[in-house]
Amino acid sequence: MIIRFDISLDLFKPNIKSQHLHFLGQKTFFIRHKMRLTLLLSIVSLLFIDDVFCQTRTDFIRALLVDYDNRITPNFEQNIPTEVEVSLFINSIDSISEETMDFTMNTFVQQEWKDTRLEFHGFIDVEYLELDAGLIKEIWVPDLYFTNEKVASFHDVTVPNKMLHLFSDGRIVYRLRISLKASCPMDLYKYPMDEQTCSLYLQSFAFTTNGIVFKWKNDSAVQKSNRFELPQFRLVGNDTLECNESYGTNGNASFSCIQLNLHFMRNIGYYMIQFFVPSVMIVLLSWVSFWLTIDAVPARISLGILTVLTMTTQRSAGTASLPRVSYIKAIDVWMGACLVFVFAALLEFAFVNVMERRQIRRVQSVRLKGNGESKPCLDKLERNISKLPMTGHKKAKTIDNVSRVVFPISFILFCVVYWVYYVIQDGDIYYKDCSSHNIYTMTTYEKGRVFYSSTSLDPTGLAVGNIDDLYVAGNASDNVLRI
Repeated sequence: MIIRFDISLDLFKPNIKSQHLHFLGQKTFFIRHKMRLTLLLSIVSLLFIDDVFCQTRTDFIRALLVDYDNRITPNFEQNIPTEVEVSLFINSIDSISEETMDFTMNTFVQQEWKDTRLEFHGFIDVEYLELDAGLIKEIWVPDLYFTNEKVASFHDVTVPNKMLHLFSDGRIVYRLRISLKASCPMDLYKYPMDEQTCSLYLQSFAFTTNGIVFKWKNDSAVQKSNRFELPQFRLVGNDTLECNESYGTNGNASFSCIQLNLHFMRNIGYYMIQFFVPSVMIVLLSWVSFWLTIDAVPARISLGILTVLTMTTQRSAGTASLPRVSYIKAIDVWMGACLVFVFAALLEFAFVNVMERRQIRRVQSVRLKGNGESKPCLDKLERNISKLPMTGHKKAKTIDNVSRVVFPISFILFCVVYWVYYVIQDGDIYYKDCSSHNIYTMTTYEKGRVFYSSTSLDPTGLAVGNIDDLYVAGNASDNVLRI
């Protein structure tokens, strides 16, 4: 807190009304240290106590900001960084887009720091002052920004959604509501059975760590609304850590940065109804041709072509909203395999039809040789044709019978291998510490071995544990449960 007193030759008079604060003497002095402030307040309380406390709160706020410079940090003169504690309250996450790889969220951002220039112990009978958006412009606030933000906006309905509380000890609580769209690079190898981690980076733009240091308020610095709900994802956990970065040609300019990681697990119900179940039905429909007679050529061709075209359309619809990535996704494997099974059923009929047509051509060739013969000779020829071995027809029938068994068994084996590989395989596993209610992420890099990280550990370090017998230094392994 800074108090300016006017010196005259007649009387040492303090007057904190802003309209009367002017230069009366030859010099003005500022009192910053507690001993000097205590001594001076004692003099004021003895001589002019009635004059001090008769001021209105409006006059007091004006007087408090008379010599206040909102262009410099609170600890600029002491040459120490100002610590700013940050916390977030997530109102909603409106969308997570795989095509543009970003997410949109609405959140309250709260920052707390201490500015000793604004202390007012005992001057008014309130614990803290509530300042509106107009007066916030007169106070120094941190230059916080989101490094991975694409689009952001403040809310002004019905008034600017900003709040600032000034406490008597100089502590300031600054809260504002923002909506932003931030980039979220995604790994879609396991789509739609994937788990994504979207990060939010908060950093000072102009001040290095010599001027401002951001840090999370506590372990529960990030909270979410009870009405929080996502259509396709489920928020399974979050973690906070530091991400200080260096910029500049020399790389010595270090800027304070904090990071929030949001872990999402995709709900597969929509994809089961829209893609997986219909594709299974199409594959089953393609097998109906195995039970049709070999002579039903139009029916079997129509059924085969219809299922192939339907499967192609289904595959296009399943990947229409995804970015054009160069790697193979889980849904590509599924749709591709279903298309292969459907197309194989069509090829099976083509092969069977060729076998049948060979038999027909043999019969026709024998009959052509008997043209011009007498009726008794023709009757004998027909009896010989009936005795010919029907090898082509029998082979075609056998292929149909084998296909009725091989195709279903092959598809079932594919389904088992597919779901085991993409769902039950080792991957990202979330564990919850029952004692601290924190959710941690474990990423498997080799069988039985995991890299473990949490907010309770050093964010720059990784501890190695074992899934079967989990042990992490500094944490009680018996408090860890799979969720």
